[in-house]
Amino acid sequence: MAVLITGAYGLLGSWLAYYLAREGKRIIMFDVSQRRLDYLEEIEELLVPVRGSVLDWSNLLSTFLRFGKEIEGIIHTPAVMATPDYWENPYPSTILNIVGTLNVLEITRIFKIKKVVFISSGAVYGEVEGKVSELNYPIKPSDLYGASKASAEFLGFQYQNHYGIDFRVVRPYFFFGPGRLPSELPPLFRTLFGCIEGLSNLKLEKGANQSLGFTYVKDTAKGTVLVYKAENLKHKVFNIAAEEAINFLRLVEIVKKYSPCSCKVDIGPGKLFPRGETLDISLARQELGFRPEYTIEKAVSEYAQWIRKQKKLCNSS
Repeated sequence: MAVLITGAYGLLGSWLAYYLAREGKRIIMFDVSQRRLDYLEEIEELLVPVRGSVLDWSNLLSTFLRFGKEIEGIIHTPAVMATPDYWENPYPSTILNIVGTLNVLEITRIFKIKKVVFISSGAVYGEVEGKVSELNYPIKPSDLYGASKASAEFLGFQYQNHYGIDFRVVRPYFFFGPGRLPSELPPLFRTLFGCIEGLSNLKLEKGANQSLGFTYVKDTAKGTVLVYKAENLKHKVFNIAAEEAINFLRLVEIVKKYSPCSCKVDIGPGKLFPRGETLDISLARQELGFRPEYTIEKAVSEYAQWIRKQKKLCNSS
């Protein structure tokens, strides 16, 4: 049997493919683009690349006509993130986040796929303080991105109620790591991690007084795989995040330790945006056995090694 991952060559999607394929799953890699990622090479024989968009219904349909009988479940990852691109282009961004999910749910209904894991976001909680629990904090987004993710969650649970689809939600938080260079990431990540890549002009207007639970993508992926594989779940929504938040300035100090050269990062006072510091993962720990394996120092160190390898490869090609 196979797992279809939408956005499979993205940062999280590619690591989900890696961990599931290592367990022997065949992975249908559905994505608008394809790229070579070094960590996928060892399980390449189990990957089936399919170029397509979740907004292209005919493409989705042809994919499921081809593979539908062997697909046991879907993990749906694509989204436009909460970046300036979203605010400057709200209509297409919101269409992807909501209608893309609706298309996946509808194709799931038609082909009677039993299980869908939806990658949502901690942004659905909105403007809150401290650690946020999925059991005690209602959905109350404070921006359009969070609203789009919340809307997709509501659609999924109504498809579950009406059509019996096993719909599961992962709410990750600010994940980073191998798979994308800092220069390929949204401005926040580019600024905070850019020193490792030797980037310049690293500035944030605000953020010196903000702390967030930056999570290594391997932990995010392993937690998501646990959500996918679990049987007889009591709950259907799980926070998957780092247990501790870190201040932006402190994170930059750690990043600079692994930079190949001196680097300047300017971060203005205040908070960049309204978010809780990190997500409470008590439920995932108790019901799934999820425990993050990476401290922020260990994560930055390993990420830096991967970046150096990629830059060396780029320089030699």
